[in-house]
Amino acid sequence: MASVTAMIGAPANSTFAGSRESSRYGLRSKAGRAALLIAAVGVLTGCGGASVAVPTSFPIPLVEKLPLKMGVYLNPELLAYVHNEKLESSGNWSISLGDAQQPMFKNLLTGMFDQMEFVADPQSPPANLDGVLVPNIEEVQFSIPSQTRSDYYEVWIRYQFKLYSGDGQLLADWPLTAYGKANERNYGMQSNQQGLQAAALAACRDAMAFFTIQFQGVPPVKDWLAAKL
Repeated sequence: MASVTAMIGAPANSTFAGSRESSRYGLRSKAGRAALLIAAVGVLTGCGGASVAVPTSFPIPLVEKLPLKMGVYLNPELLAYVHNEKLESSGNWSISLGDAQQPMFKNLLTGMFDQMEFVADPQSPPANLDGVLVPNIEEVQFSIPSQTRSDYYEVWIRYQFKLYSGDGQLLADWPLTAYGKANERNYGMQSNQQGLQAAALAACRDAMAFFTIQFQGVPPVKDWLAAKL
């Protein structure tokens, strides 16, 4: 598990697994971290806040590929995902994640399967595909150092995944929670945007790493793979 996570680029000291298990629904480790957000790289920043967008460059997982042809459907809401929030005494925060989704899932599935392609309808996919993956962001949360009295920006992302068969039948539906953090001391005067961007990028890469680990163990997916391989 550690080797896959390190390969993807998640933080070496990530504690997202513990936070996932101990929090109210897997996204937040403390009730006081009550704010919603996601982010990374590229910035417009205001006093006490930040406006950031996740980068569009992601690594391809170095794992053994499954001999399958997999499609992926990204809905318009996911591709345009932006979160805006005003935090008391901390200004306005605007986070854009949508532009990162296509390159993120392209590289993820390219690394995991023999072939991948984007599809327009998961329930009417091209005949050559074995299955279609449909990801969606259900919720995002974050904490900043002034909230937690720590040195860290932290970001939690909760995805929901669906897997459809090659003939458009829903086979599986499961959640995935990812976590990333970054130390504000590494970013000096630009800690708001750069620290948050680093935490959010780490969360995105953690989602990729965790998906590669979890996918074959999801019970309905495991049954589907047993029948296909």
